[in-house]
Amino acid sequence: MPKLRFKDDDKKKKKDKHRHSHHKRHKEKPYKPPTLYEEESGWVPPSTSTKYDPDQAWRERLFEAMIDDEGQDPFYSQYTESYHQPTMDDEEYRQYIVDGMYRRKHADEIAEKERRKAEKEKRKQEKERARKEQERLERVYQQLETQRKQESSKASFIEKWNKLESLQTIHKKDVPWPMIGREFTLEAVRQFVIDPTLSEAENKKNVRKEQARYHPDKFVTRYMKRFEGSDKEKERVMTHINEISGFLNELWSQMNTT
Repeated sequence: MPKLRFKDDDKKKKKDKHRHSHHKRHKEKPYKPPTLYEEESGWVPPSTSTKYDPDQAWRERLFEAMIDDEGQDPFYSQYTESYHQPTMDDEEYRQYIVDGMYRRKHADEIAEKERRKAEKEKRKQEKERARKEQERLERVYQQLETQRKQESSKASFIEKWNKLESLQTIHKKDVPWPMIGREFTLEAVRQFVIDPTLSEAENKKNVRKEQARYHPDKFVTRYMKRFEGSDKEKERVMTHINEISGFLNELWSQMNTT
């Protein structure tokens, strides 16, 4: 009786044969890891294509030497900053290094110069402060002097006006003038009539009062009839009366337009 073969046995043999052949093919082609790029013929890695630069090597050695001295060189930070400046050419960089080495070697001398410079600047500032203080004191003195003259002039002014009413004969020296000093100017009249400590309304009242006193027609009617003196003195008095009246009118106009 012939021997029977089952279908499952045939499938198992075929599977083992396929596995054996696949393993054989795998050994024939060794594994090659994948690459991120495909190498081209003639390509050279960048590390081997860079040429040797003696200047760059000198800079690197100099920089390493400065690193060794870090913490002792007060100008170290300046060196490192200049090392990274791309706009500095070789000659400028060399000169900067030379200057830095000079400053390092003469650090005490440079520090002394800086100290003297600071002291000189301090003396200059103190002198300027003294000058400003002197100017301030002079302004205060001028204000006090003006105030003193104003008070003195007003006291004399009031006294003369009180006498003027009762005098039977009036001379040139008896006529009071509402101003500070001897010059007949608008500013002299302003300093006398305008009191900065008073309100605007009170100052206006004072100006109106003096306008009435020095109105040319009224002054002639009330006082010049009793005036004794030469025609020249009389003419001079009337000239000053007209000037004072004009200054008072100008002050009044300014006070009402501001």
